[in-house]
Amino acid sequence: MKLKLLMALLCSLTWLNTAHAANRYISDDVYAYLHAGPSNKFRILGSIKAGESVTELARDPQTKYVHIRDADGRTGWVEGEFVQNAESFRSKVAKLEDSLKTTKEQLSSVDERHEQDIVDKTNRLQLQDQALAEQQTELEQLRAQHDKLESENLRLTSLMDDKEHSMRLDWLINGGIVAGIGALVGFLLPLIPLRRRKRNQGRWMN
Repeated sequence: MKLKLLMALLCSLTWLNTAHAANRYISDDVYAYLHAGPSNKFRILGSIKAGESVTELARDPQTKYVHIRDADGRTGWVEGEFVQNAESFRSKVAKLEDSLKTTKEQLSSVDERHEQDIVDKTNRLQLQDQALAEQQTELEQLRAQHDKLESENLRLTSLMDDKEHSMRLDWLINGGIVAGIGALVGFLLPLIPLRRRKRNQGRWMN
């Protein structure tokens, strides 16, 4: 049995054209079997999923079977009509899903940065509001202090005006008293020598 298989393999070597390894795709609408040799007469090694990416290793010009290697590293033969050069829909969908996932991650990252930016701006606004409230409170305190100082200044000014008025009144009264005393003295002084002269004249007549 082994000899028969060996002879079949040796014969099949004459049918093979060696090709450079190239990426190929299993058709989307088929379920291909992986055979041990370049025809369906060889035993089935497994199956290949529709749309799966494979590597073409060689072709059999007679049976049109293609020698491939799949993503798991398995090698075998499949019918050539199931192998296509164009990228399969399944592969495109997988790439689109990866691209969509990447885009979602980027959007999620952008959303997170946007949310963080909003949080930072909100915090800055809250700090600014707090600082503004503190400044307003300080301003109100300064205004109250200013009003108090202004009221005290008016009180002191009024006291000074009253004191100055009182001083002027005192000066006026004192000046009047002095003037009155001076006038009285001026009136009395001329009378004193006159009485003395009258007394002296009376003595001389005696």
